[in-house]
Amino acid sequence: MAVIKKSRIVIINQVLVTSVLLSLFTGTLAAEDFNLSYDFRFRYEYTDDSGETDTRTRNRIRTRLGANYSASKQLDLFVRFASAEENTASAEQTLGTGFTVSDIGMDQMYLKYDVSKNVDLLFGKMENPFFKPNKSLLIFDGDYNPKGLVFSLKHGEVFSNIGHIKFDENPLRTIDLRSFQLGWSKSINDVAKAKISFAIYDFDKVNEFSPSEITFNGKNFGNSLDENGNYLYGFSLRNLSLEIKTSVMNMPGTFFLDMVKNSDADENDSGFQSGLSVVISDKWKFTYLYKEIESDSTFGALTHSGFGAGGTDNKGHQFNLSYPVTKKFSVDVVWFDNKKKMAIDYNKLFLDFKYKL
Repeated sequence: MAVIKKSRIVIINQVLVTSVLLSLFTGTLAAEDFNLSYDFRFRYEYTDDSGETDTRTRNRIRTRLGANYSASKQLDLFVRFASAEENTASAEQTLGTGFTVSDIGMDQMYLKYDVSKNVDLLFGKMENPFFKPNKSLLIFDGDYNPKGLVFSLKHGEVFSNIGHIKFDENPLRTIDLRSFQLGWSKSINDVAKAKISFAIYDFDKVNEFSPSEITFNGKNFGNSLDENGNYLYGFSLRNLSLEIKTSVMNMPGTFFLDMVKNSDADENDSGFQSGLSVVISDKWKFTYLYKEIESDSTFGALTHSGFGAGGTDNKGHQFNLSYPVTKKFSVDVVWFDNKKKMAIDYNKLFLDFKYKL
């Protein structure tokens, strides 16, 4: 039955994409109002976990096809399909699973309505609209696309995002993520610009359930559990973020800091990451960051799935080096020098080959 269900999803997605393309070419949609996007990533992954006997390697892919249509001056429709595994924080698929057909899922599908010059309304399964310094993955993985309703406001140097996210909903339970972010962006001088924000992310009633009822694979991703197997604490997060874009030795650079504290936890409730990103010779981009993310500082299933063993209760260094071979093709190398459970050596290498249309 699972195979049949997945096949139906693939067929439905293909029909939707084909219908949109046919509409474009037959003139139902105006070409100037329609844009396609596509990206593909092949990743070689090497892991050396001192808690395990052997090192591990695997090959993974991620591919995404998107489209956006401007229905009017105020209304835009966004749709994106992606390779899919049952993972809230990843759209990657591991190769080597026999001769099975890879799944395709609805990665994004949302509307953006310009309520006024300074206010946008987004609803559906959307690209994460909340400001994250240097695309920080401290709280949310880059592949996480929230589902719900968000008001995005901008007025001069001030910006805000107010969201009601449907984190989990079925006949037995409803878990909402209420979110609020207030920020300020300011040009300091001709070469420097600062951006700072404070946010609250309040997960409703998480501690009333076990990971098997909430997460995609039933794991707790580093979060503490009580004697009944439920989450020990709720998650009411306070997030302070800072990003400064400036010149570093005559090269474009970005300093960043991201901090989180879970006010519902009694201990192991804090996390942070800080670092520097520099563009060298208009080509090479180097990023270094240090991160510590205590076990109950944030909801583990949504944080960066690649850092440490994934989830919380990890700390360590991360080094990124990126080189654009052409305008559409680039190569990235990422090295993680981490400690899982804050003590066990855990090293990982990503070698990424990326194409973007």
